[in-house]
Amino acid sequence: MSIQLFKEVLNGPYDGIAPPTTLKMGSIVGGKNIRKVSKLGGWKPRRGCVFHNTTSLGEAVLSLHEYKHPRNSDRHFLAQCDGKLYDADDTPPSTGTVFSTSEIASILSSSRPGFSDMINELWMYADGEGKPILWGGDTPFCSGFAVYDSSADIYIDYTRSVTDNRSETEAIVLEAAGDKFYVCSPGIASAIALDLGSSVNSNAVTTTLKSFVSGAWADRSASDGTANSGHTLAKDGSFTWSVNSTDSMTVIAGIMGFWYEFSFSGALSGSVTVKSCTVVFAPQTVANKWSGVFEQPAGVRYYDESVGEYADLTGAITNQSTSMYLDASDGTTSDFIYIKTIEPACGFGFGIVDGAGNTNNAQVDGIEAWEGDSWTGGTILKDETLSGTAGFSQSGTIWFDASVLTPKRRTMGFDSIPGYWYRVSWDAALSSSVEIFEVFVANFPMALPSYKGVVEFKNRSVVWGDPEFPNRLRYSANGRLDCFSGSDSGYTDAFGAMTEVAVVKRFYNELLVWKADSVYLLEGFAPINFGILKVADTIGCCAPQTVVVVETGYSAMNINEPLSVAIWMDTDGVYVIDGRKPRKVSLPVDHYFNPEYTIAIPAADLGDCSAFADPIHNEYHLLLPDGTELVYNYILDEWYPPWERNVGTSGEYLQCGISLRGSDGRYYTYGGSSEGFVVKLETDTSDKDESNADVAIEHSIKTRGISATQKESTTFRFTFRKVFLEAKARAAGSVTTKFYKNLASSGTTLTVPSAVSLVNTGYELVNPGLDTDQQDCHCFQLEWICSTADVEFELWSFLYELNAVGEIVME
Repeated sequence: MSIQLFKEVLNGPYDGIAPPTTLKMGSIVGGKNIRKVSKLGGWKPRRGCVFHNTTSLGEAVLSLHEYKHPRNSDRHFLAQCDGKLYDADDTPPSTGTVFSTSEIASILSSSRPGFSDMINELWMYADGEGKPILWGGDTPFCSGFAVYDSSADIYIDYTRSVTDNRSETEAIVLEAAGDKFYVCSPGIASAIALDLGSSVNSNAVTTTLKSFVSGAWADRSASDGTANSGHTLAKDGSFTWSVNSTDSMTVIAGIMGFWYEFSFSGALSGSVTVKSCTVVFAPQTVANKWSGVFEQPAGVRYYDESVGEYADLTGAITNQSTSMYLDASDGTTSDFIYIKTIEPACGFGFGIVDGAGNTNNAQVDGIEAWEGDSWTGGTILKDETLSGTAGFSQSGTIWFDASVLTPKRRTMGFDSIPGYWYRVSWDAALSSSVEIFEVFVANFPMALPSYKGVVEFKNRSVVWGDPEFPNRLRYSANGRLDCFSGSDSGYTDAFGAMTEVAVVKRFYNELLVWKADSVYLLEGFAPINFGILKVADTIGCCAPQTVVVVETGYSAMNINEPLSVAIWMDTDGVYVIDGRKPRKVSLPVDHYFNPEYTIAIPAADLGDCSAFADPIHNEYHLLLPDGTELVYNYILDEWYPPWERNVGTSGEYLQCGISLRGSDGRYYTYGGSSEGFVVKLETDTSDKDESNADVAIEHSIKTRGISATQKESTTFRFTFRKVFLEAKARAAGSVTTKFYKNLASSGTTLTVPSAVSLVNTGYELVNPGLDTDQQDCHCFQLEWICSTADVEFELWSFLYELNAVGEIVME
């Protein structure tokens, strides 16, 4: 008989697939709710959670989002539940009782989790079921501020002065009774706040606030919070009103948006200074806007009815030289200017040669678009070429209501290339000298369709899931997340075949683009040099919400060059990519992806998986629809045994998660449950039930199959006699030990004693032991289980004593 004492340091990985007797020393084959203590080994329980909202939202939380204004303290924590977005009453890391009892937005989706991102100072969201959503939090700056000087009939643009967050810049609201000022909002607004400077009004004057509705200004009966004793603009304050859903966009001072007009009942006491201007608008469908950049027309023809010819003036009016021009002198009401555009238009700019403007009482009375079977006119909203009663008398833009038009692309007898054609007419004969040396186009931004996701890229919003071009990305104009019109916005080249893009993530200075069967990299700094590189041709992404980018230095690709990587799930497992090549990393948990195992994820559930990263613990958390949580440490390149959480009623589970920086600057992870709770993870030593009561975290560790010799399997038979633990001492608590003889499917609880104490007052280490007599063993496994509330079992290594039949020779 040979009695030997062996030590096994738990410094190996977890592997749920490999035969237990083939694993290296220190490895484990099972367990629950545990993570590695450090890269040198040891296992300890995961942390628990606390409810962020102790009152359930009543619906499954499909996705979590945050809004953080980059220039002030406005922060929001958002939960998507079916077709609604809810705003938390408390922002991380603070916890509360509820999210707002009424949703801040209905987003039309009922089952699809969404994606969101911050672009500049606004938040954009898309989920594929409804059109993209735009929001600016509680105090977004206005997108336009213009003062109208009635004496000169001009607009003065003060947008930058009231949005630059500087105390020394300001707008000057003029005092005349006929003067006005205008404020623009990115969305339909319900309030406008003014921070006034040292110059305020002291006259008994009231303000009327109007919104632009279908080509006219309509009074909103706003409450004036700047008034003091009947004197408007006398103090800092807000104008508030009941939101009007029919407000429409217009262009003032070259800015398109939802404009609001402020007019006065009389003269102010003097000019009023405005330091800053913010607006309030609820989350709402993105209103596609004109970028403010005029485009050149694709063609210009002048139809002279007297000779029946369409003179081609395209070259003359696109070279910006006043010596070459369209001669409309003595133009009659039967003559027309035809303008061809690449995109639909909402305004045309006309450059009039100095001294060669119209002087007759003749005004532009129509801008018509070809709608497939006839020319249809849009109402003229503003004619900036008008001086007195004479149109085309000065350079300016003629704006028209394009929202009522549905222009169709067509050819003309003199132009075989299709385009959108418009014709401009006037109501009386023009004077004898009218020379137009340039024509510009303000594109009409057509309403956006639904998109499945959005991401910020190079100061643009990039969306995917386009119904017309599912294999392309659509990008906005630079600096304008809500502008998808004009030459600075558009579509990328195609990513392979017509199958749709599944998900997009920022990666270094590029975008990683996944389809169901391939992966691409979009490179470049501007649309002119965007380039597409295919990096995987046989794998893709089956679950868009599982893609996570981590930037902590992944060394499993190249130990000499720690890399930023993206981690995601496909139907056959979990992959990591460094932008050049993918690597499959899920072999230790392959039974969840290989259909030959009964535990494999059902095919119908693959697309419903989601994931989040925990940057504090360097972990990728993959959430399966049955409540199982698979955890991958991307620094150690190791998987942990599956986790199970209690986040409410029994059977409820996490559906989504998010990592974010709290108001204190630290990282926190949050999860959303299938029961409508949002929980702060990695907090406390227990989980929570639906009543917010503590639930013990049952955690366990199960060893590899151990034989008489540690490094290899053997036919030796032996008797297992003793086991001693090396664990972290606790103030209270114990752990149960189970013995599995010869890989038995069920274990025997060791009862001498049955619960091993973890208490060793005054020391960090505890060495409890067990005596037993397990005979006729070929191999064995040990499992330690702790299910007592607030007790955290942390195991570093163990020693065991064997009585072998024969002689054990150790190398």
